[in-house]
Amino acid sequence: MKFSICIPNYNYARYIGDAIESALGQPVDLEVIACDNASTDNSVETIRGIVDPRLNLVRNRFNVGFAGNLDRATRGATGDRIILLSADDLIARDGLLAYDRLAAALGDSHRDAIFSSAQSIIDGDGSSANGAASSGLDRKLWTDAVLEPALSEAVGAPVWRMSAAPLLRQSLTLMRVPFHFLTTCYSRKLYDDVEGYGGGRLINPDKAFAWKLLSVASDAYFVDAPLFRYRVHNANQNAIQSKVGALKLVVDDYVASFDTPPSVLARAGLSPGDLADAFIEQNIGLRGMKLVAEGNRRDARRGLDFGRAAYPDRMRRSPTIAKLRALLALGDVGSKVAARLYDGEKRRWARRLEASSDSPVRGAATPVASIG
Repeated sequence: MKFSICIPNYNYARYIGDAIESALGQPVDLEVIACDNASTDNSVETIRGIVDPRLNLVRNRFNVGFAGNLDRATRGATGDRIILLSADDLIARDGLLAYDRLAAALGDSHRDAIFSSAQSIIDGDGSSANGAASSGLDRKLWTDAVLEPALSEAVGAPVWRMSAAPLLRQSLTLMRVPFHFLTTCYSRKLYDDVEGYGGGRLINPDKAFAWKLLSVASDAYFVDAPLFRYRVHNANQNAIQSKVGALKLVVDDYVASFDTPPSVLARAGLSPGDLADAFIEQNIGLRGMKLVAEGNRRDARRGLDFGRAAYPDRMRRSPTIAKLRALLALGDVGSKVAARLYDGEKRRWARRLEASSDSPVRGAATPVASIG
C-alpha cells in the first residue's frame, strides 16, 4: 500500500518544512508531493532544502487559486491512496499506520472506501492547544455509524463505519462536510471517478469534493484516534475565512444548491428543490438566528437579503425565515430570545444523540501512541 501525501502551499515557508518531515517520517510506503502556488516567500528554498528521493516539488508559474492548487498537487500522485495535507498541518507520529492497517484489513474493498480520523489541535508554535484532542466526528452527520470490532482490533483504535449514501444525504441536508480536510484519505480510484476537486468554489472546495466522493464510495470509515495535528494560527485557512467574511461561505453553498451534480443528488435520494430548501434552512435561517443570538444582526440581515435575491418564493414559505424576521424586529430583545432558543436547540441535539445507543462514542479519542 503506497500513500501519496500531497501538500498544497502558498507562503507557508515557516511551516511547510515541518509538514513535509511529519510525512516523510511515517513508517509506510509513500511519496510526498509539495505543490507551491507561486509563493513570494522562501517556501521553494525550504522545500528544496529537504533531500529525500520520496519528495517531489511542483511549482506553479502563476497562482491558480486554492482550489486549483489542490488538483495541481494531486494530479501526479502515484499512490494507492491520497491525502491532502495543508502546509501548516502535521501527521502525528506513526499516524499513517492506522490507515495502512485499515486498508490491509479491508483488502480490495478499500478502493471504494473513504478514511478519516480525529485530529489534535496545536498552536502556531506546534504546542498542544486546549489540552485535548478533538474527536472530530460530527455526530449530527454520522448518525448511523456502527463500531467495527474486527477493524478496530486490526487498527488498534476504534473504527466506525457508515454507508456512504446516508452519510451523503445527512451532509447535503445539513449543508456540512463530514470529514476534516487534513484527515481525509481516499483511493486514487475514487479521485479519478469524480475527476478531482474542480473549481467553482471561493472558500472550501473540500466540501463539494467530499460530497462527490460519497456519491461514488461504498462506505466511510472514521478512526477514533488523533492521527493528524491541525494548526490554529492567525494565517491558516479558517482564520482567512473569518477575515474575508462569512458571506463567501454562503455564496459557496448557494452555488452548491443549484450546481451539485444530479448523480450526487440521486445517490442521496434528494431533489434540486430539497437542496435549495436546505440552503435556506441552514445558511440563511439557522445561521441567521445564531448571528442574532451573538448580537450580529447586521450579518443576519445581509443573509436575508441574499436569500431573497436567490430564492424569494422559498424564503416566503420558510417557517425558520419567519422566526428570524421576528427576532430581528425585536432588536436587542430579539438577540436575548435568540440566545435562549439557540442554547435550547443545542441541548435538544445533545439529548437526542445521548439517547441513541447506536451513536458514536462520546469520550476522548484514543491516544495515537496506542496505535504504533
